[in-house]
Amino acid sequence: RYTGRRRRAGTVALVSLVGTQIGQTVLAGGTSPTVLASTAVSFGVLAAVVQTPGVSQFFGCTPLGPVGWTIATGSALGATLPNGAMTRLVARLPPLDRPNADHTDPGDHPSPESPS
Repeated sequence: RYTGRRRRAGTVALVSLVGTQIGQTVLAGGTSPTVLASTAVSFGVLAAVVQTPGVSQFFGCTPLGPVGWTIATGSALGATLPNGAMTRLVARLPPLDRPNADHTDPGDHPSPESPS
């Protein structure tokens, strides 16, 4: 409410959500040329849809100015970067030492072929 109307806030939220998904795609896919190219194209299509007045209105959005794009980008980065950091942190943790964590005793659960 402080930075604009409801439609603008919805557009900022949409760009934030899609931006977060694009960022997570980069984190999951790495820096392969295919992932980076599809990321660039996806972001370009998003920007074109949001910024083109007739297309933007068709999708229920409104073109954003620098403040709207800054809020959306900050939100997307704020959601994506901690996710990547936590993923790397968890990957560095030593595995839990749980007995029988990788397999179960065949006697615990009868197979579908065996009579009960």
